[in-house]
Amino acid sequence: MNNVRIGPGQQSTIAARLCYGLLDVQVLRDDPQAPVSDRSFIETNSQVLLLSNSSEGRLIIDGRLHLLKPGWMFVCAPGQLIEWTNYVGQPLELLMLAFHAFERPSSSRELQEPHAFNRECGTKALFPFLSEPILSPAVATGQLYNAIRDSRKQGTASAWLRIEAGLLELLSLVLSHRERQTEMALEMARLELERHYTSEMAIDSLARIAGHSRFHFMRLFKERYGKGVAEYRTELRIREAKRLMNEQKLTLAEIVERIGYKNESYFSSLFKKHTGFAPAVYQRNRQQRIAAYSWINLGQLLALQLIPIAAPLDHYWTDRYRNRYDFEVITPLSHHYEYNLHALRQANPDRIVAIDEFIPPEEQDKLRELAPVLFLSWREDWRTHLRKLARFLEREDEAEIWLRRYDRDVSAVKSKIAPLLAGKTVLVLAVSNGQVSVWGHLAGTVLYDDLEIGMPEAVRDMKWLEQVTASELSEYRADRILVHVGRTKAAEERWAMLSGSQEWQSLPAVQAEAIHVVFGYGCFEGPWNEHAAEPIGRLLNDIPELFGLAKD
Repeated sequence: MNNVRIGPGQQSTIAARLCYGLLDVQVLRDDPQAPVSDRSFIETNSQVLLLSNSSEGRLIIDGRLHLLKPGWMFVCAPGQLIEWTNYVGQPLELLMLAFHAFERPSSSRELQEPHAFNRECGTKALFPFLSEPILSPAVATGQLYNAIRDSRKQGTASAWLRIEAGLLELLSLVLSHRERQTEMALEMARLELERHYTSEMAIDSLARIAGHSRFHFMRLFKERYGKGVAEYRTELRIREAKRLMNEQKLTLAEIVERIGYKNESYFSSLFKKHTGFAPAVYQRNRQQRIAAYSWINLGQLLALQLIPIAAPLDHYWTDRYRNRYDFEVITPLSHHYEYNLHALRQANPDRIVAIDEFIPPEEQDKLRELAPVLFLSWREDWRTHLRKLARFLEREDEAEIWLRRYDRDVSAVKSKIAPLLAGKTVLVLAVSNGQVSVWGHLAGTVLYDDLEIGMPEAVRDMKWLEQVTASELSEYRADRILVHVGRTKAAEERWAMLSGSQEWQSLPAVQAEAIHVVFGYGCFEGPWNEHAAEPIGRLLNDIPELFGLAKD
């Protein structure tokens, strides 16, 4: 016998891949006048689905007692011992659908003989979740109950198909019930983790709460919450550390102990990795209350080691800022002037930074009434933005330190990519929902200006993005092509279409296997939104990896 444990999520996937055939349908009725001692047994030569439409009665499956309620369903395997009893003297009715399950046929022979695959493999296909009470909405199951019962009376070929369709609908309700249970079990495990995140609670313990194997639980948890258990626990600890830093006068050692770490140095390293700042810098700089009016302003402030108290966090191309700074940004801003004005009055910032061209003059005047405001011009480059903002906030030293470090990183990255890219022209393509665009010289400033990578001549007159067709790509004469594919299905489909086209296959860079493809990297979605020091710095350091070179 196979002892490998299969979790509910895997069982649902298996069940969805099977085919089902209706064998028989019966309406079982109990005689309310029969003595209580009489027992009614149900023989099962195949799988059966039992659906209750009664408020009373009991079902006993392999010795386990289950109460019957309207909408309750049970799926049983062949040979299980089933009996039903009536202790209240009221009419009792069950709908029984006998069916068989088999693997999806993959050949014409199997289409003619559905059980051939199972006989060859020596296995039986069974719908899972056997003998478990499945509670579904009484209204939905009641309608199906009546429809199947009425179709049974008709006895026509079309009625049989309607009954078979009803069987599939009922089986889908069983799977829906299990999916809800899986969701609730995961949520119970997550809540348990949130209650005990300061301890090293074992993943095995959380998996037992959720009713899954360790491996399956870890996979489901990451799919549901977007991060693994360890990462989730770390974020809870970091968030609590931030709260303690802001609200209580504790030493760093005391904070580290409270959140479950034993090593202060380890915590400091972890904190900087998650926030970008050392704990001491974070605490010191939280004294300034700065508002970042536009998306791009957040990246400008982060380079100066400042996190705004007010900023838009609805970045459509990345969840990085939401995940890292939603604790500090206590006043999320929108793209509605009146809303932002009201929110900023409540936030009471010391200073505000914004982009001049993005805000009408009359709205700018309203902002000036709240606090000193710096309006940066969109026509200026990101270095000018950084220096002007630093002067406004009296943080010129921090800006120059950041820029010197950036220049050192440029030299290091240049050395690393030189063997691959020296003397080569590089074209950057962004594949998004249904379209392909070329990066212009402003979008690619890190590549073309700072790293001095060769720019295709046709790119020089472009600023940000320009749509391109497959037939036009040959005009760029690029030695290498860096392709970014967005994280949507439409983008993936567009990339599949482009990469399979004759125009693409005939490009010299493709034939030379000089293509680098990356998926879901934030700055490619809207490079103008990340045209600020901090994201520019991240892009610079990611360049080697984007071109397939190993990280240091």
